[in-house]
Amino acid sequence: MERLQRIGILFALLLTGVVIISLFQGFQAAIAQPIALLGGIFLGAFMVAIILKVALVPERRYVGWVRTVTGPNGRWLFGFLLLVWAGLMAFLASQNLGPQDAGSPALVGLFAGVFLFMGFIWSVIGE
Repeated sequence: MERLQRIGILFALLLTGVVIISLFQGFQAAIAQPIALLGGIFLGAFMVAIILKVALVPERRYVGWVRTVTGPNGRWLFGFLLLVWAGLMAFLASQNLGPQDAGSPALVGLFAGVFLFMGFIWSVIGE
């Protein structure tokens, strides 16, 4: 059993080395574009800060805009925003752009869609 454990540890270390070597080219390409690298780090940190701020809001802080969003008109607002989002994503898909050109707008659209769908669910259930 001890021999199998050592073989397992050796296999895990070798697999880690293979993964690091295979990802090295991608890291090298990211470091070669410092503005894009810093922009990606900044946007990632910005999104984490927004999500953290939303997660830390206590539930007893029920302010006026929350009643507006979760009320009966909130679902219509989010429904309209979802239709606009779907139209914009369809427009982006119809442009036949390559992954280098459409990758970042599609990722931003994906995140926006997640927040819009969560807002829609929140406004329908929160009533």
